[in-house]
Amino acid sequence: MSGTSQRLLALGAALAQQVTVVTVSGAGSISIPAGYTKATVEALSGGGNGFGSTTNANKAGGGGGQWAKSNTNITVTPGGTIWYSVGAANGDSWVNTASNAAPTLASQGCLAKAGTNAASGVAGVGNAAGAVGASTALGGTGATGNAAVGGGAAAAGTGTGAAGSGQTAGTDTTGLSPTNLMGGGTGGASLTAGTVPGGGGGSSATAGTNPAGAIGRVRIVLNP
Repeated sequence: MSGTSQRLLALGAALAQQVTVVTVSGAGSISIPAGYTKATVEALSGGGNGFGSTTNANKAGGGGGQWAKSNTNITVTPGGTIWYSVGAANGDSWVNTASNAAPTLASQGCLAKAGTNAASGVAGVGNAAGAVGASTALGGTGATGNAAVGGGAAAAGTGTGAAGSGQTAGTDTTGLSPTNLMGGGTGGASLTAGTVPGGGGGSSATAGTNPAGAIGRVRIVLNP
C-alpha cells in the first residue's frame, strides 16, 4: 500500500460525524470541512405570538412551529457552504445545501413553516402549507379563551405538536425534550411566552400584551 493511500485511510478513520445546532434566530452559514461529503439537515420554525384582550372570548394562543427534515445524506462538496435561517416568533426556519434561499426540494434541504400569530378570537395554527422535507410534522393549534386565557400550542418536534386547551398550554408529545436538540418546545400558558424551540405564545387578559412565540432552531449533520 502506498504512503498516499495509507494517509487517506488514516484521514477517513479520524473523521467523526459533525453536528451543528443553531439556536439563535437569524440567517447564517457554515463551511463544509475537508473530507465531509454528506449532509442531513433539520429545521424547526418559530411559534406564533399569542393575543391578549380584556374580552375573554378574544384571548387566543399562538400556533406551534413545524418540523422538517431533508433527504438523508445529501451529497455536498468539501469547502462548500450550507446556508440556514432560524425563525424568530412567527418566522420560518430552513437549511439549504444548494443556495442561500429557502429550498424547494428535500434533496436540497428543508423548510419548516412558522406557527401563525393569534388574532382576536382566533387561535394560531401550526399547519401552514409549504413545508419542504422528506419528513415533516405540523405544530399544534392554539386555544381561544373563555373565562380562561387561551393557551399556546406546542411545536412539532418529530411528531405533531399538541394543541393548547383553555388556560393550559400544549405540551411536547414527541418524546424528545428540547435538550435533545430537535424536540418541540411547549406552548405558553396564560401570560407566558412559548418555550424554545418553536412553542406558540400564550395569551393574556391585557389588550396589547401578546406573549411571544419561541424561536426555532436548525440542525446540520455532516458525515464523511
